[in-house]
Amino acid sequence: MATKVTFNYEKYHTVGYDSGTVAVKPALTTSARLYVIHNETTNYKVYVGTATDVKDRFKGRIDVCRELGFSQEQMDAISFFVVQIKIDDTPAPPDKYGWSGGIDVERLLIRTYMQKIGWSVRNSVKTEQFQNGTGGTLQWELVNNAGIINFGTHNYSLTNGSSL
Repeated sequence: MATKVTFNYEKYHTVGYDSGTVAVKPALTTSARLYVIHNETTNYKVYVGTATDVKDRFKGRIDVCRELGFSQEQMDAISFFVVQIKIDDTPAPPDKYGWSGGIDVERLLIRTYMQKIGWSVRNSVKTEQFQNGTGGTLQWELVNNAGIINFGTHNYSLTNGSSL
C-alpha cells in the first residue's frame, strides 16, 4: 500500500510597495496551506510554515517589512510560495501544526529541502528526521504549478519505517 502526498505550489508571491504601503503581489486569499518564504540574500534561504489562514498569517509579517523600513531592493530578494497539500489526489489542508492525513507534511517538506534539494532552512523546529509511519511506501512530489523559475517538479519515495 502506498500513500501519495502532493505539494502543489499553486501561488508565487512577491512583496513590494504600492502607493507607500507594503503589499503582497498578487494579493493573498484566505486558505489553509503550507507556505515557503525564499530569500536569496541569506545563508538560510528557506523558511517553511503552516497557516490555517495564509492571508491572516502574512498580515503581521508584511507590517514588519513596512515598520522596519525595508527598501524595495531588499524586498526584491524575497518571494514566497503558497503550497496546497493533497493526499492520494484529494485536497487535504494542513492543520495549524502542519499535519495532514496523519502525516507531518510541514516536517516532510522541510526535510525534503534539506536532504533532497540541498537548500538550507531557517526553521528552528521540525528539522529533525522525518520517519515514514504510514504502513506502506510514502511517495511525494513537489509540483510547480506557480511558475517558479528554475524549480521544476520533484518526485521522491520512502519505504515504511525509513527516515529522511
